[in-house]
Parts: sequence; structure tokens; C-alpha cells
Amino acid sequence: MPRSKTSSSTKASSSPSPSSYGSSSCTITSASDLATAKATCTDISIGTLTVPAGQTLDLTGLLEGTKVTFTGTVTFGYKEWKGPLVSVDGTNIQVIGAPGSVLDGDGKRWWDGLGGNGGKAKPKFFSVHSLQSSTITGITLKNTPVQAFSINTAESLVLSGITIDNKDGDAGDLGHNTDAFDVGASNDIVITGATVYNQDDCLAVNSGTNIKFLNGFCSGGHGISIGSVGGRSNNDVDTVTVQNSTIVDSMNGVRIKTISGATGSVKGVTYSGITLKNISKYGIVIQQDYLNGKPTGTPTNGVPITDLTIENVCGDVAYSAIGIYILCAKGACSDWNWTGVNISGGDPPLKCSNIPSELALSC
Repeated sequence: MPRSKTSSSTKASSSPSPSSYGSSSCTITSASDLATAKATCTDISIGTLTVPAGQTLDLTGLLEGTKVTFTGTVTFGYKEWKGPLVSVDGTNIQVIGAPGSVLDGDGKRWWDGLGGNGGKAKPKFFSVHSLQSSTITGITLKNTPVQAFSINTAESLVLSGITIDNKDGDAGDLGHNTDAFDVGASNDIVITGATVYNQDDCLAVNSGTNIKFLNGFCSGGHGISIGSVGGRSNNDVDTVTVQNSTIVDSMNGVRIKTISGATGSVKGVTYSGITLKNISKYGIVIQQDYLNGKPTGTPTNGVPITDLTIENVCGDVAYSAIGIYILCAKGACSDWNWTGVNISGGDPPLKCSNIPSELALSC
């Protein structure tokens, strides 16, 4: 006997589609419908809608195996708050951006050149916390108020074909702290085929294990970074691979930064097949003196950087930049393997302190 379904006569335009009740599929045209939809549906389609100011598009607590597909344009009301604008968690979840769909943060309403360091309270965009054995594919984020993806306590997660377009934040240098992917306390994370235009780190790994960033394109930001590491509840980075990626028109290229006076570890990091173009400050920068968002000039040894491989990193930096800058504390950097590093430009091309003895560099 067929299972009964709710009549379509009630709130047909603003509630999940009739087939969603007591079945596996539903279509969302209002953020308020999600509470019902995610409790009953495993195939959720989200079309064009506006999320009310100060509210999160709440995709937490999804049923195991749920697929969420964005098909239209999602916008967000304005309020000064910390966000996030979107949040997702669950197990065996698929989040998909259909061709032409976009999540538009309209960040210029918050941009004041200060990012998370003052001024207006700005919402983070997309929270990916405690997501397990899942995928996020084809999502486009536009004009994030501050950080785009916050990935924390996630396990076995693949993010593929993500686009983050914050080019509008370049105007007046108003976009700030618009990190594309911040990763912390997570394991087995793959970010592949990302296209990023922003004003801060393209990737920032603050802690975690078995993390890969592959085939990425990063423009306008601060580079592909490990760190800053230290000063959090988890301060260990172990086994990170950044491979076959391009960094253009950015402040830095390859970057590792640890917190002055903190404890932790950075080990097993590999940068391989990295192309640099028009880097304005540092082509490769490794420093153990970071504190309160800036270097102190005095490195400390509490977060050693070991087993670091940098191979086939090539490209150019501005004449006024430094090709390679290394500032290690004594004995805190060891077991480094560098091959095929060729960076042109920079004055000076190399500036370093306390580098591992195995590197044939003259400081």
C-alpha cells in the first residue's frame, strides 16, 4: 500500500515540497524550512533564498547519507555578528554546488580593512565542523565577510572544485582576513582543484594530520601556509602535502609560521610542484617568531619544524621582495630536504638564520 504524503495545499511556496514529508527528497525555498527537511529528508535541494540577518543556514544534524544540492543563489541579511553564515556536519554527507549556483556573502557590507582585528563584527562564512566521511563539491562562495571555510574536527573529508571569489575585496584594500581554507584538529582532509581569489591565506593549516592541498590556484592572498602553529588546544601538524599548485599576485608563496614562545610541532610537510608568479614579499618564508599577527624578529624553539620537503618550487618574486626567508631558532629546524628550488628576483634573494646543516644555502 503506498505511503501517504502531506497535501500540497499548505505553504506550498515556502515549505519543503510535498514529496519531502515522509519521503527522502525535498526542495527548500526558505531557510526556516530546514529544521523539518533535515529531520526527514536525505536528498535536500536548496534553491534561491535569503537567510535572515543574524541567522545561520543550519545544515547541522543531517541524517546519515544526506545529499544537499545548492541550485540557485543564496544571500544573507546584514548584521554585525560572528556567524557562521552556513554550518554543516554529519556522516557520509554530500554537499554539492550545481553549475551556476552561488553562496553570495556580499562582504562589502562588512569590509572595513580590519577583518577580524577590529571594526565591525564580521561573520565567518562556511563552518565545517565534525563532518565525517563526506564530500563538498563544486561550491562557489562570493565575497566572504572574513574567513571562508572553517574546517575543524573533521575526518575523511574531500573538498573538490571549490571556487572562492573575493576579488571585490581588493578595492580600497577593504577585504581582510579572508582566508579560503582554515584547517584545525582534523584528519584525512583533501582539498583539490580549488580556485581562490582573496586577501589572506589560501590555505592555513593550524593543526591536524594527513592533509592534502592539490591542483590549486591562489591569487591575491598571503600564500599557502602552515600555521600559525601554537597557542591553541591542538598545536601539532603532521603530514601535509601541497602539490601541483600555482600562487600568483600574492604577498607570499610557500609559508610556514610558528608562534613565538608556544609549544607544538610541525613535521612531515611537503611542498611539491609549486609555481610562483609576481610574489610581493617572500617567495618561501619559514619563521618561528610569529606573535599577535606579526613577526617579532626573535625566533623560539618550542614548535620545531622537522622532516620538511620542498621540491620543484619555481617562479619569480618582485625585485623588492625576498626570494627565500628563513628565521629558525637554534636547533629547532632539522631534517629538511630541498631540491629543484628556483626562484628569480628578490633583493636579497636569500635571507636566513639557523638553517639545517643539510641545506646547501649560504646565509
